Amino acid sequence: MKQDGKFLLMNREEFRVYIEGLIGAKTFKTIQQHHTASPAYKDVKNNHFALMRSMENYHVNTLKMSEIAQHFSTFPDGTICVGRPLSKDGGGFLSPGNRDSITIENVGNFDTDIMTEEQRHSIILLNALLCKKFNIVPSTSTLIYHCWVQNKSCPGTKYFGGNTKAAAENNFIPLIKLEMEEPLTYEEALKIVVEKIDSNYKYWLKRKDIDPAFQGLIIKIAKSYGGK
Repeated sequence: MKQDGKFLLMNREEFRVYIEGLIGAKTFKTIQQHHTASPAYKDVKNNHFALMRSMENYHVNTLKMSEIAQHFSTFPDGTICVGRPLSKDGGGFLSPGNRDSITIENVGNFDTDIMTEEQRHSIILLNALLCKKFNIVPSTSTLIYHCWVQNKSCPGTKYFGGNTKAAAENNFIPLIKLEMEEPLTYEEALKIVVEKIDSNYKYWLKRKDIDPAFQGLIIKIAKSYGGK
């Protein structure tokens, strides 16, 4: 874990420990899904804290917020940064849409950037852990894309196969539900499956992004074989 003022930068396992042990948070009912658009991937150069400070400066001085809008930011390398405290509502939508809502900003422009596997994994884990923590049932009513509220493309037309409600129902929400139920990683699940079917692990590992639902399917198959 690294710290710069109030900003805490963690890997996934550090974040799991952090959120499971967190006390003093308010009640939340929804989780907002955003992409930053700017900064995009081209702007990320091991400068996580500088980008967080820049976003807060924009939110405070231009948008006249009290502090950075998002509770959490995910980065292409899979790290997760804590921003706004969970004692406050998020600031991602126009009020009153922020009431009892957590704001997540995923650093990148997912109209054009191809999401890294590390960030993809972190987004799934982050949403799953938050749903567990605050007893939120994943659905299109609770995991809300910015573009469903305002006329924007956010969180991006390439965000988990698209930014429509149908895309979320088919590609995004099932992964969150699966993560909440299934502790296996894709890599662990793949090892179980290829051993059972006598296939090539490295071949399928390289092709893990052939379909948005592919990794979830492999985990389900591994679970059917008794994977824990």
